[in-house]
Amino acid sequence: MLVRSALVAVVALVAPVAASAQTPVLAKVFEDVTAAYNKQQRPMVIFDLDGALLDNRPRILQILQEFSKEKKYITPAAAQQLSTLTEPMVQYRLPDTMAGIGVVDQAVVQNAAAFWAERFFTDDYLKFDKPTPGSVNFVRTLYSNGARIVYLTGRDAPRQLLGTVKSLRDHGFPIGIQGTELIMKPTMQTQDAIFKQQVTNYLRHYGTVIATFDNEPANTNVFRRAFPNATVVLFQAPHTPNPPPLLPNIESLLSFQ
Repeated sequence: MLVRSALVAVVALVAPVAASAQTPVLAKVFEDVTAAYNKQQRPMVIFDLDGALLDNRPRILQILQEFSKEKKYITPAAAQQLSTLTEPMVQYRLPDTMAGIGVVDQAVVQNAAAFWAERFFTDDYLKFDKPTPGSVNFVRTLYSNGARIVYLTGRDAPRQLLGTVKSLRDHGFPIGIQGTELIMKPTMQTQDAIFKQQVTNYLRHYGTVIATFDNEPANTNVFRRAFPNATVVLFQAPHTPNPPPLLPNIESLLSFQ
């Protein structure tokens, strides 16, 4: 088929095809994509970025390391404690991360939060994110076998579009080519779950959604309701505290390997 040959040729420019998925959930997604493509059903797989395809703990660590050098806003003791921070110690909430290394001075914590907020949601710091293990190969394998890859993220376009595209490209994810799409919030004020709910109405008429991957339970529930025939996966990573209960028939995944 000429269309499929062209698609494989495009992805070959990105990276070689990876080995088949190893876990049952990933294997099923791969098989369902192949079957849908062979039936010309325009298979689509939706991926969240932060906490799913990309680990943003290195970004947080970089920001806190820079903050530790701001002597005007931090005590020598807190700076020393921050020097012991490593990626596995970074938690979802900044105060929890600080408390975990013994930094509980509220003035220091508030200064750190302000310093973090000015940097975390910007293009310049997205280069510190790292792909979660196996994510690049899994996405490329799906793409090379006919899946349309949709990156549906809570990042907002005004502050993070350029950095997001560069990060995905530099890490080897297919992006900016036929069969891929990046969908971001139009403004920072839009709530993630509401935004993703709105986008599902568009995606529902765009192709056959084979699977969705997100680390937020609220978003995962949105996908479960929107795509009853898809494999909906909650990727096990730090997420918003006090999440809603998961709906039935949602898979759980620890790694893309």
